[in-house]
Amino acid sequence: MEKKGIKPGKEYSTDEIADMIGMSRSSIEALLRLLASKGLVELRERVVEEYVLTDEARKYLEEGFPEEKLVRLLVRAGGELGVEEVNKVLGKEAGIALANASRKGWVKIQAGKVVLVIDPSRAVAEERAALEKIMRGERLSQQELRMLRRRKLVDVKRKRITLFSLPKSVPELLSSVVVEVGALTRELIESGRWRKVRLREYDVRAQPPKRLPGRLNFFAQFIEHIRDIMKELGFTEIEALPVELEFWNYDVLFQPQFHPARAPSDTFYLSSPSEAQLPEQLAENVRIAHEEGIAGSTGWRYKWDPRKAARLILRSHTTAVSARILSTRPSPSFRYFSIGRVYRVETIDPKHLPEFHQVDGIASEDGVNLRWLIGMLSEFLERLGFREYKFRPAYFPFTEPSVEGYVKIGETWLEILGAGLFRPEMLATLGVDYPVAAWGMGIERLAMALYDLRDIRQLYSTDVEFLASMPSRWWIYAGTKI
Repeated sequence: MEKKGIKPGKEYSTDEIADMIGMSRSSIEALLRLLASKGLVELRERVVEEYVLTDEARKYLEEGFPEEKLVRLLVRAGGELGVEEVNKVLGKEAGIALANASRKGWVKIQAGKVVLVIDPSRAVAEERAALEKIMRGERLSQQELRMLRRRKLVDVKRKRITLFSLPKSVPELLSSVVVEVGALTRELIESGRWRKVRLREYDVRAQPPKRLPGRLNFFAQFIEHIRDIMKELGFTEIEALPVELEFWNYDVLFQPQFHPARAPSDTFYLSSPSEAQLPEQLAENVRIAHEEGIAGSTGWRYKWDPRKAARLILRSHTTAVSARILSTRPSPSFRYFSIGRVYRVETIDPKHLPEFHQVDGIASEDGVNLRWLIGMLSEFLERLGFREYKFRPAYFPFTEPSVEGYVKIGETWLEILGAGLFRPEMLATLGVDYPVAAWGMGIERLAMALYDLRDIRQLYSTDVEFLASMPSRWWIYAGTKI
């Protein structure tokens, strides 16, 4: 090492050593740490700042800064040009060019014209010189760094480097070296070399390295777990595409066309194709239910528009799937469920996403009433592992009576389901003459509660360490992990 220029007492980075010796930095790091553990070399770590050019900076170096382009444009135009013409030629860069050229005193704007006021040969952006210093590996002054960061031309990254130094000369170090071996071999014993080596020490308390085998995403497994519970409770799964008619998503469910949830601010509408065919006879039943009333109801008393019902949307709840199944008039007893993605115009925050999953269920059998429904929902929640949950009265356009379900996250109660018995107006429209219990649950919120998460976005995290820390394939029954 000393022959290569490494002097005792002087610090070198692992990058410098790698260049000197011709080995990879990772190999050098490993070897130096091994030598440091034996007291032969000294290591310390330091955090340094590294300046990285942004894509915008590289573009400006190649094509010219916007203010430099402006000066060249004015030179070709004879020294002045109208602001509108500058905007037309420079496009999106016009505002940046005018602002920086004015600030630097290169141009003046007078009577709607941009006038060049300096010698064009002096119109060279000082940012260019600072960026070229970075490319040469030179350090920047604080003023230069502030100038570049203000225009977002550099990113400052912190990098941890390892520094190495020799406490003694190489001959002195080599004289104290004792070769270590992991095990005695036949060759060492027969040759007598075992007298000159030292057996390597082993720390029997050291933890073995972690091995992380491939597995399904924990949230995907959670959805499958819900599917298994529903099947265990005697439910049959039904599936449908997420693109749906407003008719099935709202109108059949006795939700009026003037309801705020049907505005573009709450529902995603398709542009092409924008509508589809309605089932004629059922559409007429829905019109009567909305305009005149049905099954003892007076209806909503407005002019029902079939064109609105024919519009295509991304379904806002999986209850649309349940409505389609009921239109086939299945014979009781039956239990159906569906799991799928739903879409709502939501602002993303710790408890809301514009795209999420729901599990929806409907059932009709002897004894179906609100008490039966709350019992079924309680059984489902307990099989998932919830111990603290509650129900309270609620309102939904398509169920009566209706309830909302809540579970506890920390000290906060989180709404996770809506449920009730389908209204007579809806059932009569479909030709169904028996009671039907229905409910829908947000799967993401169920997962948040069970995994004790505070942000719904964590369910879609790409952080490998976070994903590896989440429990895999845990099954809970009545609150007991097995």
